[in-house]
Order: sequence, then C-alpha cells, then structure tokens
Amino acid sequence: MARSVPQIISIAAIVVGLGLFAVTLFHIDLDETVASAKRLGLALPLVLLPSAAWQLLRTWGWQISFPDDARPGFTHLFRVRLAAEAIGFFTVRGVAGEPLKVLLLLDRCPPQIATASIALERLAFAIMSIGVAGLISFFAVTRLALPRAWDTVFGAMTAVAIILVPVLGFIARRRTGDYLGRMVATFDRRRGRRLGTRRVVKFILDVEDVLLELLRGDRRRLVRLIWLPVLCYFVMTMEIWIVFWAIGAPVGLMEGLTIETFARLGSVASAAIPANLGALEASNAAVVSMLGLTGGGTLALARRIRALLWAAVGFALYPKPTRSSRSSRSSRSNRSERSVY
Repeated sequence: MARSVPQIISIAAIVVGLGLFAVTLFHIDLDETVASAKRLGLALPLVLLPSAAWQLLRTWGWQISFPDDARPGFTHLFRVRLAAEAIGFFTVRGVAGEPLKVLLLLDRCPPQIATASIALERLAFAIMSIGVAGLISFFAVTRLALPRAWDTVFGAMTAVAIILVPVLGFIARRRTGDYLGRMVATFDRRRGRRLGTRRVVKFILDVEDVLLELLRGDRRRLVRLIWLPVLCYFVMTMEIWIVFWAIGAPVGLMEGLTIETFARLGSVASAAIPANLGALEASNAAVVSMLGLTGGGTLALARRIRALLWAAVGFALYPKPTRSSRSSRSSRSNRSERSVY
C-alpha cells in the first residue's frame, strides 16, 4: 500500500530520532549518568520550577496578544495551551498544536482573532529568541574555546539574528495598510482573477488585519512581548543551572546560556520528530560534552522527564467543549444532514 507524504515524513523523522537516541547512548557515560540521576532525584521538584514559571509566562504572553475586548481568561488559555502543546509534542509540532488552539477557543472568540493572537505571540517569541540566541552565540564564539565546527554553528546563529530581528520593528512600525492584502489585490488586478474572494484567502487576510492592528495598536503590548522572551530565555537557563547544581557540577552563566541556545536550535531543527525523540537527548548532551563538562546525560534525562510530565498535565487538563458549543455544533451537523436529504 502506497504511503502518503505526511506518513513518509513521520516515519523518516522517527527513524532519525531513534538514530540520534542510539548515538547519544553510545557516546555518554551511562554509569556517570545513573550516578548523577540518583543525586538529581531529590531535587527534581526544584528542577521543575523554572518550566512551571515558563509555562505561566508563555500563557500570559499569549493572553496579552488578544485584543482587549476579546481576551479569554488566563486559566482557560493555560489549559488550552497545555493541551495543544501535549498533542503537538507527540506529533509534528505546530502542525497539530496550533490549529487545535483555534478549535478549542471557538466558543470564546472568533477564529480570526485566535489565529492572529497565536501568530503574534509566536512571531514575537521566535524573533526575540533568535535575537537573544544570536547575542549569546556571539559571546560564545568570542569568549569560549569552541571547536571550529561549533564556531561555525554559533556564528551562523549570530548572522541569522542580525537579519531577522529588524523584521519585527519593520512590521510593527506605525503606518497604514497591509502587506498580503496589497499583494492579493495586485495579483487579481494583473491576472484578472478574484483570488481575494476565496474563503481561505479571505480568512488569511482577515487574520493579517487583526495581527497588524495588534502590532500597531497598544505599544505596551509590544514592549511586553519583546521583553517576555528574554525573561523566558533566562528562566530556562536557570533550569540548566539547577540541574548541574543538584548533581554537584555547577556551571557558569555563559555556559548555561550556551547550552540553552544550542538545545533550542536542536529543538527547532527536530520539530518534525514526535516527542523530540533522540534530538532532545543529542542536543543537550552534545553541547555539554563540547564545553568539556560532565552531566550532559543527566540534563537530557531531566528535560525528558520534564517534557513528559507537562505533556501528561496537558492531557489531564484538556478542556472539554461547553454545552452551548456542543449544541451549536450538533445543530450545524443536523442542518447539513437535512440539506443532503
């Protein structure tokens, strides 16, 4: 039986993840990892605190990305976010998780607004995280003794940050008009078509209008979304510091930031691998080894446990549709069935 392209991609991603997992197990010191994991056990609740703070901060960042008159409650957004992230964790991240957020908010706000808020929060966090990673990469190259190949990796990250960070300022500058809307209008005028009247295109253009209004409206919102990713970056670096402190091998701030930077890069590159299998272990253990430190396997283990625990919480808190939402869906289904007959 012929397989579809998504199935082929999923199978290939799982194979790559298993390969990375096997390579990581081959290169780490298993005895040292087991001994360190035993010392880490009692400090595990403390290790989970930074990720809890990170989840709350990301939810708050998403909440302020909504318009003031269509902003869902923090608790509901927290449940929606954890549930969607849990689904996305075991599938291709973003492909399943982000649309699910929109679906779970259908009874709270229009899909255009939910989509625009997701895009705004993701855009701000992606660009600012790349900017912070580029700055840290610059200091890693100039202040740490790295192998030549690692110099190339962190140097490339610095270059990407220099290119992408001004994008947010360009989009958010105060001006009228949109971007995609003008492109569609130009295409329709030159080709003599009505692309802008199609449902999918119209939805995308509506999302762009909401997104640009959010970016160009409340400046306090934009300032918060600029500084929030920076704070989250240091919060997750604190997780690294706590792990190494717990196993009796504390690291400095520069080493912790370098580890977090490369681990994030590995997470982005392995987004297609379900549960980040193998890639999480490889990215954390490899950069620790590159810095000449011990405890890379323990750090990978701690972060694997943390990821699975939050995924379990997401499934446990999965929000059920309200009665009104279920009844409206049922009525729409009944109307569609009557139209068929």
